Amino acid sequence: MNRAILLVSHGNLASTMKDCVELIAGKQKQLFALSMDDQVTLDSFSRELESAVNQLLDRYKEIIILADIKGGTPCNAATLQVLKDSRVQVIAGFHLGLVIESCLSPVSPKELLANTSMSISYINSTVNPINIKEEL
Repeated sequence: MNRAILLVSHGNLASTMKDCVELIAGKQKQLFALSMDDQVTLDSFSRELESAVNQLLDRYKEIIILADIKGGTPCNAATLQVLKDSRVQVIAGFHLGLVIESCLSPVSPKELLANTSMSISYINSTVNPINIKEEL
């Protein structure tokens, strides 16, 4: 599998997510993080992201950019990269399961979403409540 996974986010979410993935799955040489602070504009983040993408495309055949939230500046900057190079693909709304699966599985981004969307669930609807009576 010759692809890079690049996490982009507001604040430190991308770098923290990378740390979490590596805690669970070990060091991931193809996983990178780029975070945006409150002083950064779309233009400046887009330039920083473009530079990172160009460096990664020198080493990898493709890049999947996982953005924290659809419509946010990191995702919008990533979308601009899709328009510049077909080897760049973007998924918005990353979570830990998706990032781990992206690192470990060679499947397409659409398959990644299908595989990991099932891991999101409302647990209360799947368990029976236990009635605990307080003893006085």
